[in-house]
Amino acid sequence: MFETWRYYVTRRGFLIGLAVTLLIVAVIVIVATTTSGTSTDETSNTLANAINNTKIGENVQFFAKKAHPAGSEENLELANEIVKRWSSYGFNDVFENNYQVLLSFPTDNSYIKYNGEVKYQPKHNEDTNVIPPFNAFSKNGKVSGKVVYVNYGTVEDFAKLESLGVDLADKIALCRYGKIFRGSKAANAHEKGMFGMILYTDPSDSGSGKGDTFPDGPWLPDTGVQRGNVKTIKGDLSTHLYPSYVGGYHASEAEMEEILPKLPVIPIPYTEASKIHNLMKSINQAFATPDSWGGYKIGPSSEVIELNVENENRLTQCRNIISVIDGKEEPDRWVIVGFHRDAWINGAADPVSGLSTVMEITRSFSELMKTGWQPRRTLIFASWDAEEPGIMGSYEFTEDYMTSLKHKAVTYINMDTIVSQPEMLNMKSTPNLFELLYSAAKATMSPDPGYKTMYDFWVGAEKQHNNKDYSKGNPPVSLIGSGSDYTAFLNEVGISCIDFAYKTSYGTYPVYHTQYDTYEWLIKFGDPNFTYHQRMGQFAIRVIYSLANEALLPMSPQKYATEVQYLAADLVEKYADSLKALGVNTTDFIALSNEFLEVSQVLEEALEQFDHESETDWLLLRNLNDKLMLLDRQFICEGGLPGRPSFRHLLFAPSSSNTYAGAAFPGVADEIIKQAQKSTEKQLSLVATKLDAAIRSMHTTISFS
Repeated sequence: MFETWRYYVTRRGFLIGLAVTLLIVAVIVIVATTTSGTSTDETSNTLANAINNTKIGENVQFFAKKAHPAGSEENLELANEIVKRWSSYGFNDVFENNYQVLLSFPTDNSYIKYNGEVKYQPKHNEDTNVIPPFNAFSKNGKVSGKVVYVNYGTVEDFAKLESLGVDLADKIALCRYGKIFRGSKAANAHEKGMFGMILYTDPSDSGSGKGDTFPDGPWLPDTGVQRGNVKTIKGDLSTHLYPSYVGGYHASEAEMEEILPKLPVIPIPYTEASKIHNLMKSINQAFATPDSWGGYKIGPSSEVIELNVENENRLTQCRNIISVIDGKEEPDRWVIVGFHRDAWINGAADPVSGLSTVMEITRSFSELMKTGWQPRRTLIFASWDAEEPGIMGSYEFTEDYMTSLKHKAVTYINMDTIVSQPEMLNMKSTPNLFELLYSAAKATMSPDPGYKTMYDFWVGAEKQHNNKDYSKGNPPVSLIGSGSDYTAFLNEVGISCIDFAYKTSYGTYPVYHTQYDTYEWLIKFGDPNFTYHQRMGQFAIRVIYSLANEALLPMSPQKYATEVQYLAADLVEKYADSLKALGVNTTDFIALSNEFLEVSQVLEEALEQFDHESETDWLLLRNLNDKLMLLDRQFICEGGLPGRPSFRHLLFAPSSSNTYAGAAFPGVADEIIKQAQKSTEKQLSLVATKLDAAIRSMHTTISFS
């Protein structure tokens, strides 16, 4: 099926072809990894040592002082403060990058009603300007039905309910937060014919069932409510797949009907959810065990519940702030560092932990610039707006600058909730950057006195919390999903991405997206001295500096291909029975993934030959770096994944059943699950053509005679 024309050279022939290239350019690695007469390690350490935990703490206190959701005056004030600070740092450019996007706002008219009276109705707090609990972009409307408890609302949970004979049609789902993206929960319920959904945080997950609640402990009080959007399509919905210019064409809600969420959804505190649980009658009490579903009755409820959701969707200014440090040798190669500014309420951890640390990183760079230093490549720092309502600011920027990004962007580094409760390290990236993360973690001291380096902490935490021993191998790096501003960079453009955080060992930190995510919570139960923030800032600045300043990009094609080969074999093994039933042959698919690894190994070995030589040639080095920079671009398919045109990366994309999580070969996996033979073969064929292109891109050399 995949016998396509392609370049093929022997391992020996490829090595010979690259040897001349690498011999000529070898010395530039030594020469160009120095700037202003200082070695890479020395300059990187100088930058890292300038990161001050006290200043980060002051930043958090300032930026998390008030609630500042997207579209608010408070959020605009913070944007102005960032402009002021960056302008004072002497950067080459600081500018606003504005769009007009569709945002969703709560009203005071949503409610839950049963037994003839309104039992819950969230209201605005006029004193604090805290928006009432709501789920952005929920479908508006009034629905009535009996309630069925659906646990976490995963595909597996709904399958279990159906196996028990539970009638889901025309019912309202009572669903606890956790495991998967809230929008995926609602989409799963709609697929089963349910009328609406009520979301809550269960005490057994991150509330009073775990221990003392805030302010006495870190856990969420029973009155706490998580806000959040429920749309599964990212970016501005009114300008889907093109940038949302002010004054440009914006679709009406009728035109957006196909891509807007289909279900009325409302979040409530556990104090109210417990009352609805009490309305249930058991279908299968034995199934609802404490270990699996929390011991609750499934239902349906004894009473019909009326759910009314009334949100207001309106076009609102989206204001990104961009700062630029021009590159000296390669100004047209961009290393982009981004964080979002808006928060559902105060957002001390999400997003202010990341925001505050990047502000300290940029201050450190500004101090180095006073010595006359310039990076080899251009550094771009971005404060994104409107991430919480559905990743708006970064998405519109990406769609707007698509052509430039395709040709110039080296990597995107995301800094969102970088510290909450620091029990583990959560690293995410495309596989070509795994080794860079390991290297930077080994070079950074651990804030935990029980470990020497961040890397040691990483390995130790995996042993302590996951009972996995990585003492003889590297700890895991996760695939990129779509939970933050890296989404469009990887999925629309094919830019290699990094995301990292100190996080809890059990999932999302307890006060996430609630009124309790404050400076007071963070200094008491997260990072009292901001030393975890400081170390994460030092780690990040080493990663940024390496990508911006090393002559040869610190990217590993072999690591990328090794991961692809493993994931290809895992896919075939996982779905072996389904593939056999469909009559789909994967022999050529596996063969191509093996060849991809073989060629990458040859390239990797050749890269390692860079050492102490004495000739330079800019064009040859440029060509080699382009092979590394453009590797992820090889896997972009303009048509996108089936039913998801904005997700174009055929190897790595968000899972269709949980958009928070990354998935490998998502188009292939989705079609196998659907038991669709022709479309499975088509997706395999598309992946094969992209693997083939990637192989050719590593084979091809440019002759300079």
